[in-house]
Amino acid sequence: MNSREKIIEKIKEIPAFPTNSASILNKINNPESHILDIAKEIETDPTLTANVLKLANSAYFAGHQTISTIREAVILLGINRIQQLIIATAIFPTAVKPLQGYDLPAGELIKHLIGTAIASELLGKELKGDVPPHTFTVGLLHDIGKIVLGTFIEIDPEPIIKKAYDERLSFEKAEKEILGIDHSEVGALLMQAWNFPNVLIQPVLYHHEPDKAPREYQLVTDYVHIASNLCLECGIGSGIDGLNYSNNINSIERLNIDMRTVESVICKLIGEINTFMENLKTGDIT
Repeated sequence: MNSREKIIEKIKEIPAFPTNSASILNKINNPESHILDIAKEIETDPTLTANVLKLANSAYFAGHQTISTIREAVILLGINRIQQLIIATAIFPTAVKPLQGYDLPAGELIKHLIGTAIASELLGKELKGDVPPHTFTVGLLHDIGKIVLGTFIEIDPEPIIKKAYDERLSFEKAEKEILGIDHSEVGALLMQAWNFPNVLIQPVLYHHEPDKAPREYQLVTDYVHIASNLCLECGIGSGIDGLNYSNNINSIERLNIDMRTVESVICKLIGEINTFMENLKTGDIT
C-alpha cells in the first residue's frame, strides 16, 4: 500500500463530524426545513446552544445586538450564519491544537481559518461583488486537510520541505509529489465522508488551483484562494508550508483585484480576526 492509499484509509478512521451538528447541517441544506425547526434541534444540545450563542454575540456576527436565544440568532443572523457558527464550534477543539506536521503552534491554524473566512467576505465587500453565502464557510474549512495530515497522520515534513526548496515548488505541490496526495484533496475526501455538499467540497479541493474548479464553484474558490494567501502574507497561519505560495493571476483578473483593495482588506483584517479570536478565547468553546 503506497502513501496515498494509507492516508485515504486513515481518513476512514477519523471520528465523524459531531453527530448532532451533522444532523443540523443536513437540515440547513434541506430546502424543505423550516428555520424554527432547526432552532429547536440546536436547542436540544445544551453545549452546542451555549457555544453558538457565544459566537453569535461576537462583534463580527452580532455587532451591537445582544442575542440571548437560538431563535433570536436564527432570525437575526439568518440560516447561513448559523451554519457557519455550528462549523466553527465543531472544528475549534481540534483546530486550536498545535499542528506538529506543519510546525503551527497552538491557535495558529484556527486563526488562519477564521482569517481566511473573514478576508473572503471583506474582499467581496471591497469589490462590491457577489459573495455567495457559503464563502465564509469554505474559508473556515479550506485547510481542514492539514488537521488530518498534521494531527491524525503526523506526516514527516522534512522530505516535503527539501523537495519544495530544491525544486522551488509550492508546499502543496511538493506534498502531492511526496505523499501522492495534498491537504486540499485530503480535506475534500474528509468532507465527502461527512456528507458535506459539493458547494463546500469543490472550493476546498481546488483552493490552491482555482483554474481547475468547475465553473459553478469558481467564484468562491477565487475568493478563498486570494483570502488564504493574504493571511499567509500577513503571517497568519504561516508554518513550514508557507513556501512559494503565490496568487493565481487568473483569480486576480476574474475578481478585478487591485492594490487599493488588498491594502483596504489587510487594514481591516487584523482587527476583525483579533476580535473574533478574543471571543473564542473568552467564550472557552469546547
